[in-house]
Amino acid sequence: MLIVPGCGGDSSSSGTVTFESFDLEAPKSPIRRENDLKPAANGLAGAEPKPIIPDRPPPEFLISQDLIDGIGRLARTGDTVTVQYVGYGYDSKKKFASSWDEGKPFTFTIGNGEVSQGWDEGVYGMEVSDSRELVIPADLAAGGPPKDAPEGEPLVYVVELLDVEYGRSSASAPGEGQAGADASQKSKPKVTVPSGPPPKKLVTKDLEEGTGAAAKPGDQVSVQYVGVDYDTGKQFDASWDRGEPITFTLGAEEVIQGWDQGLEGMKVGGRRELVIPPGLAYGSQGSGPIAPNSTLVFVVDLVGLE
Repeated sequence: MLIVPGCGGDSSSSGTVTFESFDLEAPKSPIRRENDLKPAANGLAGAEPKPIIPDRPPPEFLISQDLIDGIGRLARTGDTVTVQYVGYGYDSKKKFASSWDEGKPFTFTIGNGEVSQGWDEGVYGMEVSDSRELVIPADLAAGGPPKDAPEGEPLVYVVELLDVEYGRSSASAPGEGQAGADASQKSKPKVTVPSGPPPKKLVTKDLEEGTGAAAKPGDQVSVQYVGVDYDTGKQFDASWDRGEPITFTLGAEEVIQGWDQGLEGMKVGGRRELVIPPGLAYGSQGSGPIAPNSTLVFVVDLVGLE
């Protein structure tokens, strides 16, 4: 998954049960970057995966787990995504559909009613190169894909995100809140970890004061960022390396708490340093290359808002 979006601390998002709370023994997911995907002539990349199907009663809520943590473009509501997938019945443990059997990937728009509610919710927030397992209860599985999926049975999918076409201009171009050309003409910053022990509370520092509109909860913000580990100083993620900003709704819990709190009031065109303690980041669980109980340092550029 993208390093930034996700719930802070050890809490899980409302209405969604994590694999940890379902007590599934799954190996730690490896990292794969978008550029590592090598689609064949038919548009598919790699071999068909096989899901992990627990030998226990099915969960009552949607469960999602990244089998491979991708680092690539982020998919959100309104975006058109291209995926490859394989589907199994939870009870029968039999395969009923596969992009590899069909010989082509599948394309749909998130949140447009083209797929089941379980897919709309489960694919939301994936990054290109993610491989995600979804366990979807029967009441959230209706509507496909595929249209001939078993009815009345929980379904298990492994979905791999191959491509994203953004459905809103703010993902690739800042909105009306942009502070002129300065917001998009900066270069990737070098992040310097502050001296001394890591702070126990969120610390923010404006490295450059913006001249545009100030971000407030509910705004769609577009940002560029670099993130490093406080203890090691090593970079774990950067939107600059992917060549484009990410967009999210401030205060909507689409990102870690340290971002929701630390970016409020920031002006378009500005550059801000955030030092985020574990409780406002990924807590005792960690995430991908981020170790448990890590303090994180970000330098974030606010390039636009709507």
